[in-house]
Amino acid sequence: MEEHAESKERLQRAPFETALHHAGYGCFQWLLLMSCGAVYAVCALSTTTLSFVLPAAECDFNLSSSDKGRLTATPLIGMCVGSYFWGNLADARGRRKAIIGALLLDALAAFLSSLMQSFPAFLACRFFSGFGIIGATGLVFPYFGDFLSLRHRDVMLCRLEVFWTFGTILLPGIAWLIIQDPRFNLTAPGADFQYTSWRVFVFACGIPSLLVVLLLLPFPESPRYLLHADKTDQALQVLQRIFVVNTRLSEKDFPVESMISAGDEGEEEEVVAADNNGNETKSPLTWNQRWQAFWFRKKMLVTPPYIGLLVLCCFVDFGLMFSYYTLMMWFPDLFERFSQFSSLFPGVSAGVCEVSANVTRSELLGKQECPQVIDDRVFIHTLVVALSCVPTALLVGLTINKIGKKIMLVGMLIISGLAALGLNLVESSLQNLVLSCVFEAIVSCTEAVLFCVICEIFPTKVAATAMAVTVMCGRIGAIVGNVVFGALVDEHCIVPIYMFGSLLITSGLLCSILPKSTRPERPQ
Repeated sequence: MEEHAESKERLQRAPFETALHHAGYGCFQWLLLMSCGAVYAVCALSTTTLSFVLPAAECDFNLSSSDKGRLTATPLIGMCVGSYFWGNLADARGRRKAIIGALLLDALAAFLSSLMQSFPAFLACRFFSGFGIIGATGLVFPYFGDFLSLRHRDVMLCRLEVFWTFGTILLPGIAWLIIQDPRFNLTAPGADFQYTSWRVFVFACGIPSLLVVLLLLPFPESPRYLLHADKTDQALQVLQRIFVVNTRLSEKDFPVESMISAGDEGEEEEVVAADNNGNETKSPLTWNQRWQAFWFRKKMLVTPPYIGLLVLCCFVDFGLMFSYYTLMMWFPDLFERFSQFSSLFPGVSAGVCEVSANVTRSELLGKQECPQVIDDRVFIHTLVVALSCVPTALLVGLTINKIGKKIMLVGMLIISGLAALGLNLVESSLQNLVLSCVFEAIVSCTEAVLFCVICEIFPTKVAATAMAVTVMCGRIGAIVGNVVFGALVDEHCIVPIYMFGSLLITSGLLCSILPKSTRPERPQ
């Protein structure tokens, strides 16, 4: 009896990780995985929407390859601007609010962009689409991770990548159903206002962003964020709610009565807030205190050891997105070029660069037809590439704890780099498809593993900002990659392909110096 009393007294002042451990793992986390997974699938859908706009809108906007590079780069510029904004908003006002606001902005931008008749106006709307969707993409990992104990965090975060794959699988299906169907061409005969099927497709891709907001509304704010925002009572209520859902017991049975904030820098633990009666209280922060807290978080990121870790993560994500996002956005266009090449030169074998050069020369000679009809094989090949990611996404979630995040990250980056270099060696559409599947299957899961690393090596106070800065650098890499590929794909595509492989392999080698988790040990 005395032992039980001592145990109960000990749990009256528990650190957050211990309190989260006692809240349990079960139904609540799985329901949240479904909702956050839906958000992440929508992020994939919105991020890759333009991959089918490139060949579909080529005639409407009279797009050259350089124009296509600008088109795919514009949302990425919005992502770079938006990532730091949403990261700071999440650290200051909460993860959940920031994710919902980002999704609403993305939906609005998608709806407006479908109406734009000029290329510059369409680019402007896609900028704000990128500005919005990056908030949800970068914050869904920290938000979901804050509800997971260390024991389950890696596996559950990697399972989110499966939902990204679902989004990429859904995209070619929606594109094939809408873009290829003449019933979705809503333009009246002789009308100046054009609303063709690819515009309906862009509009349709904005609807899921609204729907997933409804899935997030029943869930609470991150308890870890609430604790660090000095909203201790609310954080405790969230943990009690998790406990009730997971155990079917009442809130009174939750063994933790107050929480202790474990210092992020290893200092001695202290009670977050308690009065003489043991009740947790805290006066609201003044604006001056909020400003000081803001600069304290920023100073943490630019001081050792976190500045070195941040630079490393930024370089890795730069190289990763320089290669992955560029090829992901251009795969449908490359498949379409192979289709056109087969029509122009039946029975002739050629690699990616030779196909691009010959198709471009044919277009310059006036052999391109408008309005352009996309070959059905483009949608099928893109769907096959997306489906190839499913086994890898499932395998990563099952093996990440056994293999280790660092070893897995290093291996995936190096293998995907070799696959990118192999694109120079393909001689047919089938070979291009197979190697594209290998590349996409591996590299599509790599950023999820990197996000798992970031969630652990940075303290909670700056985790969202560190994630946002890393994502911003990744999007800068994607911008550079798309612009370079668009400028060189017609005549010198061997240059960007070698750049893709070199950056991925270098990033993999650098990841070997990543440290272990800086978070406290998991409760036993």
